[in-house]
Amino acid sequence: MKTASGAALGAAAAGGPARATSPGRGSIRDVEHVVILMQENRSFDHYFGALRGVRGFDDPHPVLKPNGDPVWMQKQLDQDGGETVMPFRLNTGVTAAQCLSGLDHSWKGSHDRWKNYDVWMPEKGPMSMGHLTREDIPYYYALADTFTICDAYHASVHGPTGPNRLFLFSGTNGLSVGQVTVSAVTNDGSDDNGCADMAKDDPAFAGYGWTPYAARLEAADVSWKVYQEYDNYSDNPLAYFPMYRDLDRGSQAYRRARAWVAGSTKENVPQTTGQHLVDAFAADVAADALPAVSWIVAPFKLCEHPDAPPAYGETLTARLVAALGSNPEVWKKTVFILNYDENDGFFDHVPPPIPAIRPELGASTVDLRGEDYQGEPLGLGFRVPMLIVSPWTRGGWVNSQVFDHTSVLRFLELRFGVAEPNIGPWRRAVCGDLTSAFDFDISEAERRDTGWLRQLPDTSDYRTRSDASCRLPKAHYAQPPAMPRQEPGVRPARSLPYGLDVQARWSDSQLTLRFLNRGRAGAVFTVYRDGDDTGPRYYTVEAGKTLSGAWMVAGSVKAHGFTVHGPDGFYRAFRGGRAASARERRGFTG
Repeated sequence: MKTASGAALGAAAAGGPARATSPGRGSIRDVEHVVILMQENRSFDHYFGALRGVRGFDDPHPVLKPNGDPVWMQKQLDQDGGETVMPFRLNTGVTAAQCLSGLDHSWKGSHDRWKNYDVWMPEKGPMSMGHLTREDIPYYYALADTFTICDAYHASVHGPTGPNRLFLFSGTNGLSVGQVTVSAVTNDGSDDNGCADMAKDDPAFAGYGWTPYAARLEAADVSWKVYQEYDNYSDNPLAYFPMYRDLDRGSQAYRRARAWVAGSTKENVPQTTGQHLVDAFAADVAADALPAVSWIVAPFKLCEHPDAPPAYGETLTARLVAALGSNPEVWKKTVFILNYDENDGFFDHVPPPIPAIRPELGASTVDLRGEDYQGEPLGLGFRVPMLIVSPWTRGGWVNSQVFDHTSVLRFLELRFGVAEPNIGPWRRAVCGDLTSAFDFDISEAERRDTGWLRQLPDTSDYRTRSDASCRLPKAHYAQPPAMPRQEPGVRPARSLPYGLDVQARWSDSQLTLRFLNRGRAGAVFTVYRDGDDTGPRYYTVEAGKTLSGAWMVAGSVKAHGFTVHGPDGFYRAFRGGRAASARERRGFTG
């Protein structure tokens, strides 16, 4: 077992083989149910930047902006030259930080605008730098300590909810199947029905013209279901596909895709606590009647959008997880995934990997079809929280393999044998299938054990405490005395399929970098040149391949500096002015 601290996860994390499975103990076939709860609009650093043992605020190798400042330091431009804004605590005990206002989270537009990662203030504002701690979201920190947190899980699109949820439910936003519409990067262009009631669907909207994963499961006779209340905050994208519109209310398709749970009504939406949703799910758990794949869609009050308190979302998650734990025979064969569709406007310090769709952006050994939106790279988006709760992910692990929303479908592909051809080749190469987060080599007795329930806090008073917090003075930006730190301590880290290296060759006129991938997963190497405001270059290298890039260094007496960042904290720094004076520094961010 390797461990990770807040300061560094260690070099052992890169390139190590995945843990082998002993014959006869267990396999992915032991998974019979996968439950997916996608919540709203939080970034990884915003929720978990202070958690011990993840790539958070103690990252020793944050990306540097062209002016030499680390990305933590963002400029608030004004007539006085600009205040430097850093991450700051949103203390829910003294301010109304449980109830925030949403920030801009629209499509990024031009990559040129975001290339240097220095426009958080003009684009999002100072509140984007606010973060929570264990005191503010104790259940989620306890869940991370008990199971597995993924600290390299990204939204699929640098954009809003709609296209990101399409990736979760269908493997694409339309681009990979040749459908380029405004809904590929915005919340526009679809039905504006904000609830589960099919009668309120807009008949003028014909629906998306590709196949969602639920329909593929149906065709393969793999059971599935959407659990939702009357209010679903428009977060069930199956409603936007023709095969799930204008349905017979007695049909299986309606019951699986569009029906809402018993007890939930239009009239009781304002009073909902999510209990009708929990009761329906818990009843199926008690009866051992869960489908193979479940998507849970929260009502707005519990979805964790910035103006929906995190504590309300914690109570929903806690009740769903407790329901699973109440039946060991179901728990032993279930994976519960909690992820978030996008970051809203909240800051995350790790720039996402990007496909080099133009030569000036770098190069790729992988086909990039489906990753170009009107001449701009589509994704990935920023890091968002991801927790995997299951018998095979117990132990407080961190997994640092690059994932996005399509990774969830990749896991379903492996387990149920139903392919999702909508997923493009670049994402298949760069984003994993979640299996590195699991240890299937455990006995049935270990899988049936539900003693972990005693490690999780009681959330029964969270809504009351949250309501009191929301009556406190409004949260606002307050300059911290210093950069926030992570909790002390270590966390076990899963071995990953990476085996990366960079070789440098200097001459008096240029630097050539050769990117080597000796691992079992594709990776994006991102190269930054000190002081260069033209932006980094991105080199996507498939497993077993190499790729090279060159930079001119002639005509300057100053030393040239280059840094290379990659997955799982991969880091190389090259400094030199001439071939004879070049030097290299290696490290891992963790």
